[in-house]
Amino acid sequence: MAVRPASSLREEIASGIVRIRRRLVAEADRRLAEQGKTVLGFQVLSALQRRGPSAQNELAEDIGQHPTGLSRLLEELEHARLVRRTRDRADRRKIVVEVTARGRALLAQGRPLVNAAVEQVLAPLGRAERQTLRNLLWRMLDRSDS
Repeated sequence: MAVRPASSLREEIASGIVRIRRRLVAEADRRLAEQGKTVLGFQVLSALQRRGPSAQNELAEDIGQHPTGLSRLLEELEHARLVRRTRDRADRRKIVVEVTARGRALLAQGRPLVNAAVEQVLAPLGRAERQTLRNLLWRMLDRSDS
């Protein structure tokens, strides 16, 4: 039996973050799929509601998706009348995306499902631990945004 080298704290943290993200996404996707929705579509609509109308490339960066894959998804969302895409008046090369009233309604329906998925993943943590986790995540994000 081979002895596994001890992993570094850095590796354990990175692995834990990836595994928790995967668990969150899988649980949210499972719940949304029961109503014919996808977690990626929900993420796009949620980001648009939070950010307001956004350039397509900025939206891709915000949700961590490749612009080409996002373009195909936006095509589907636009066909379902959940988003609207228009050319930026100041720069005709840019495509601006905004959530529609129908998209906001879909978000309102899906939010309890996503919240339940998040709650399930966070269940082992008490309130103080959740606040600490949030604060640490924001501190890491603020640092990477500078």
